[in-house]
Amino acid sequence: MSWLSLLLITKVAVTGLLVAAPLLLLPKSKLEKFTNVTTPTSLFFRLYGVAITALLVGYAFGIPTAEDGRFPWGVVCMGTVSNGGAAILLLVNSQNNNNRVLAAFFGLIALASCSNGPACRRTTKSVVGLPPSIPLVRTGRKHGASMAAVQARRTARCSAIRAN
Repeated sequence: MSWLSLLLITKVAVTGLLVAAPLLLLPKSKLEKFTNVTTPTSLFFRLYGVAITALLVGYAFGIPTAEDGRFPWGVVCMGTVSNGGAAILLLVNSQNNNNRVLAAFFGLIALASCSNGPACRRTTKSVVGLPPSIPLVRTGRKHGASMAAVQARRTARCSAIRAN
């Protein structure tokens, strides 16, 4: 299991249990006490819980991609914006040590997800029709090119390589 997969699994599990589930399930009075935020209805907390759950679904979709030897750029960018933004907002608005600890936690997750990029880009995972010696780094698609056209170019390149 890759380091990035472990990071994503940990992020999904911890955030799901400690953030999303309470926001969706706890009564309004406990959420107001825990967050120091008062609202006329619990809708604010429930909507935030749904938004966090949507992010967790996005993170979960990155796990198979990372396990496949490919770097999940979209998931990492989403996580960097989400965790980096949370860290910045918590640091700017921190009034106590708990907020600073959370800011450090989110900042470390953002940095960890960014630092894993270059190591994951190089993969020798083969694609159907490509010999394993040709690394899959880019799809080769150019503005509007269909996947069939990309596959045809790859097949032609492989045939030329095999002929030599």
